[in-house]
Amino acid sequence: MTRAMERSNHPTLRAAALLFVYFAAMAAGMVELSLAAGYLTGAASVTTGVVLAGVATLAAGLAFLAWSLWGLHRNALVLPRYAISALTLAAAAHVAVMAAGITTQRSLDVSHFAALGLTLMALAGAGWLRRQHKTNDGGAHGQPRTGRLLAAAFGAAVVVASVATPGLAASMAGQHAVPHGEHGQAPSGENGQGSNPALVPGHHH
Repeated sequence: MTRAMERSNHPTLRAAALLFVYFAAMAAGMVELSLAAGYLTGAASVTTGVVLAGVATLAAGLAFLAWSLWGLHRNALVLPRYAISALTLAAAAHVAVMAAGITTQRSLDVSHFAALGLTLMALAGAGWLRRQHKTNDGGAHGQPRTGRLLAAAFGAAVVVASVATPGLAASMAGQHAVPHGEHGQAPSGENGQGSNPALVPGHHH
């Protein structure tokens, strides 16, 4: 009875793990691109090492996004051997950067830590899916349960977003973003009025 239930739930678990892998890879790609922007457009981008780091993170970000979109389109773990090797290399690179103290800004360290966490999530999920494909357990080709799959997708999105959001906010783009409450507001002192009520038309003491 228990084994039959496990087999019936196995396709749902595989589909949920696949979504988790690609959600994490997509978020890691976005954090990588934000890191690349910080390296290539920052004040320290004149040094060769920082430029190389920027190019490497840019390539990694584009590769992660392309791989995740391709995999979601195919609804399968595409290029598993190369993907796992690339994810392992990316995780090791982030650990090396943080351990060596190459970055001089604390915000970049936060982004590297977020990218590392997301990369490890994708790596763990991809490794599990690859093992399942090799064992080819019974029920692996059944139909996933929609309700459970939606719940799993929502949970995966929440977990991934909780890691990606601080990494994106710590990047240069995130630090220079305009707060939501300030959109459409005139800068202080515009038209020579500022916050002085005496200069506001129609104001009377």
